[in-house]
Amino acid sequence: MSRILVFHSVLPTTVRLLLNRTMRRTLPAAALLLAACNPRTPVALAPLPDRPWTVLPGDEVKVRVYREPELSGQWVVNGRGEVFVPGLGRILAAGLTSDSLSTVITAGYTKRIIDAIVDVGLVRSLPVLGQVRNPGVVQIEPTMTVSRAVAMAGGIRGTSLETPTILLQKGRDGSRYALAADLRLDRVALDEGDAILVVDPSFLERWAPWIMTFNQFGAAISVLLSVILISSKR
Repeated sequence: MSRILVFHSVLPTTVRLLLNRTMRRTLPAAALLLAACNPRTPVALAPLPDRPWTVLPGDEVKVRVYREPELSGQWVVNGRGEVFVPGLGRILAAGLTSDSLSTVITAGYTKRIIDAIVDVGLVRSLPVLGQVRNPGVVQIEPTMTVSRAVAMAGGIRGTSLETPTILLQKGRDGSRYALAADLRLDRVALDEGDAILVVDPSFLERWAPWIMTFNQFGAAISVLLSVILISSKR
């Protein structure tokens, strides 16, 4: 340790100032990086929020009115949460559940068409990432299951003996929730920025020794830089 202090003391003043400034900026970030690499830090999987899927801006409303092709089609919910439906005008759809939106649209057509038969559905873009063959955005509907969404991204990639874990990653705070493969998507509380993430639970187990070695080395470097930083203030 005395050799480190001697080495620091003989450095030119400008070099010492530059070193001190660099360490003040990088040391906190390095500490956070080392903490993130620590395999002993558990990943908390909270219970899935118990609330239905509601309409978001960017969703597409799919309407089919039997024997009325001019009224059938698929329309996007705009940034204000409104969707323009032919024959009904603008409808405030954001915040409604799929069933509630279906009730509103069906009731509107029933007043205008005798014996109207109406089907209403929702289509949403959802990223499916991680250990899948074709990671990217897929078009999902509330009646689909989690496994169906994964299949639309090419299915699970790799032949690991471990069963991959399927997670819902929230876009707001990065929290993760475990998803059952047979769970219907209309029971998943999806918000803007959310994604499905497929991960291999054996990854950390396979790489833990290497990560631990890197973590221990990094911790030693962090302590060394801290000693130099403290000594420079004296």
